[in-house]
Formats: sequence, C-alpha cells, structure tokens
Amino acid sequence: MQIAILLAGHTNKAMAKRFVDYPDMFENLFKDLPLGGVIQRHTFAVIDDIFPDNIDDFDGFLITGSAYGVYDDAPFITKLTTLIQQIHAAGKPLVGICFGHQIIAHALGGFAAKSAKGWGLGTSQINLSNLPDWIKTDRQDINLIHVHQDQVETLPATAQRIASTPFCKNAAYIIGDTVLAFQGHPEFDAEYTSALIDLIALKAGPEKAATAQVSLAQPNHGKTVGNWILAFFAQHALAPNAL
Repeated sequence: MQIAILLAGHTNKAMAKRFVDYPDMFENLFKDLPLGGVIQRHTFAVIDDIFPDNIDDFDGFLITGSAYGVYDDAPFITKLTTLIQQIHAAGKPLVGICFGHQIIAHALGGFAAKSAKGWGLGTSQINLSNLPDWIKTDRQDINLIHVHQDQVETLPATAQRIASTPFCKNAAYIIGDTVLAFQGHPEFDAEYTSALIDLIALKAGPEKAATAQVSLAQPNHGKTVGNWILAFFAQHALAPNAL
C-alpha cells in the first residue's frame, strides 16, 4: 500500500538537534513492525501548502500532530479540511494523530476545541472499549504519551469511541472501517517528550509538568498502537472491496 503522511506541523524549533521531525518519528515507529516494510510512506508537508495532487495516487492517509488548533486562521487548515472530506467520501482509510485526530472529527461533523481542563501531558492510561475485530488484543487498557491542549469535545455522528481517559473522554475513535484516530502520540518516546515538556513547562504549569515527567517512567505502548495503525491499513487493502 502507498500511504501519504500529511505533515500538519514540525517539531518545536527550540528542540535539541538530536531529535528528528515527525516524518522520521513515524518511520522509526513503523520500521521494525511486521507490516512496516509492506506499507510504503510518502510525506506531504501540508503545513507548508504541499498537498497530494490526486488522492487516487494513494491507498491511505495519516495526519500528524501540529502546534495549530483546528480553529486557527491558517490557510492550510481550510484546505486540509476539504481534503479530509474528499478522502472520506472516497472511502479511503484515514488515520489521525493528536491534531489529526481533532481535525478529522471537526471536518466530519464533530467539534474540537481548546479544553477548559488545560494541558494533557505525559504518559496516560487509556481505557479500551468497543474495539473493532482487526485490533487484536486482550488488553483492557494501554499507556500512551499525550501532549495536547485541545480535545475532541463532540464526535461525528457516525463515529464510535474506542478509548477514553478521565481527562480526555474521546481519546480514540473509529468511523466504520475508514477512520482511526488517537489523541495520544504513538510516535513519541520518553526522551523526546521529556525535552518537549521542559520547553512548555511555564505554559502548562510547573506542577503539571513535573507530574508529567514522572509519568514518563511508565511503560509506553506506542509500538502497540503502531501495529494497530498498520493493521488498519492492511485490513482495508485485504477487504473484498479493497481500493
């Protein structure tokens, strides 16, 4: 399968040079997984107004995180919203991570906004429910790294919640077999997240930042979610009416 990664943001410019940008994080997430070599990935920096010419050139799409919110007045957001609607109308599989999770919901009839709860930071346990059969797990919960202020407040009418936390009700959702979205960051590791928390500690609040740093000592199941993402793309390719 040919998958387009729609890059909606870059890592913080103040981050140490040893940390890679989002596309490389996803490469690192997927490269050692069983399906990682089968699915070919192509990056389009939509944040820089670089979009695919034709959605039919790709079998699926993944939208990354971003420092922007869906409500921001940035030209790429309107254009990306239209693209999401086109992808969904075509029945192509679409994955959203953090900002991607929010803008997909927003584009398809839900609502995302800056949360009154403030920052969600660090490794959080998310409780799983109503999982589709292509997610193979006996787990009732997993740990996933989160860095966000915005949340999906209302899911699209056709969406089904598959994970939640006390802090973030809509931590993950699906829409049929064509949308899979997570608020958390399976591509982040503890070292990168720790450095990022240091950068935003004053904005997030020193106490919340300190608690988040401690949480990073917990196991992180980002690779598990990476496997689910690849299984999502693969099951669509193997379906009787595959693209």
